[in-house]
Amino acid sequence: MKSDHRNLLLIEDSDEHAELTSFYISEHRPDINVIRVADGGAAMAYFESVRNRQQPIPWLCILDLQLPKYDGHEILAAIKTDVSLKVVPVVVFTTSAAAKDIRRALDNCANSIITKPMGADRYEYAIESILSYWELNQHHLAVP
Repeated sequence: MKSDHRNLLLIEDSDEHAELTSFYISEHRPDINVIRVADGGAAMAYFESVRNRQQPIPWLCILDLQLPKYDGHEILAAIKTDVSLKVVPVVVFTTSAAAKDIRRALDNCANSIITKPMGADRYEYAIESILSYWELNQHHLAVP
């Protein structure tokens, strides 16, 4: 299935962070469709449906690290080692600023790692920065 370059997969277990992200995007970027999954198991199932062509390849994935069932590192490794999924850009968006988490995410080929800021204004700025950067990037042209 051809990629819909406007589907954003949000893998986030925090309802508060998911609502902040989704609300900001719906208000300021209504052309972007947010698909949220709330745990690692649901994320793995979603990517399985992408591999089976039941879902389009996401234009962008925003991934939290601290997730139930499978953590973000396991999900990232699964995405970046799969020939059909590795083209999906993955932004790790996490509360962790631990060097070991950053190193592990980089080792698993994260495209970006951003620490979630405190405060709604700074959080919205971070989301806008992520979206603006990936809109300028032309990765979606290489997606089958």
